[in-house]
Amino acid sequence: MRFDRLPFSPRLIQARWTLGKLPSEEAPKLAQVALELGFDGNNIRRLAGFINPIHADLLPLMPRFFGEMGIAVPMRREEAAWSLARHIAKAISEGQITPYEGAKFIWHDIVNEVWPNEQHPLLYFVGCASDYEDCASYSQHPEQRRREIEQEIIEEARTLLNAQE
Repeated sequence: MRFDRLPFSPRLIQARWTLGKLPSEEAPKLAQVALELGFDGNNIRRLAGFINPIHADLLPLMPRFFGEMGIAVPMRREEAAWSLARHIAKAISEGQITPYEGAKFIWHDIVNEVWPNEQHPLLYFVGCASDYEDCASYSQHPEQRRREIEQEIIEEARTLLNAQE
């Protein structure tokens, strides 16, 4: 999924980092954007200057990088998963990503990795994404059914966002 379509968010970056969903090569660009937005610090600057870093290059810098952006506490894996799911839900509800793309990411990259084989509130996204993929095999009008599923995903995304308030 292309996270560059979502607004810059230190918490989103931290959630992605915690879950292993932040490719090392993206980190310098994110640090550069942080600088452009007024965040500053030695670690942000060091990170912004990297060219093709590997994960090991980032490990010692990331906790201080987050600290310089106002996030001093590390995120637990489950907290990161919920945070990432909420960011995806917001992007779905605001049209920054397609409903299917967001639901599929929640399915494969959050639920399957963090809560495998568990009954979980995010399973609705899993069901919708799966239904979206399979509807051509059972529906006489798959495109219409996909539009209905997309609307269901948008509604579930809004429900998730409202539940956190």
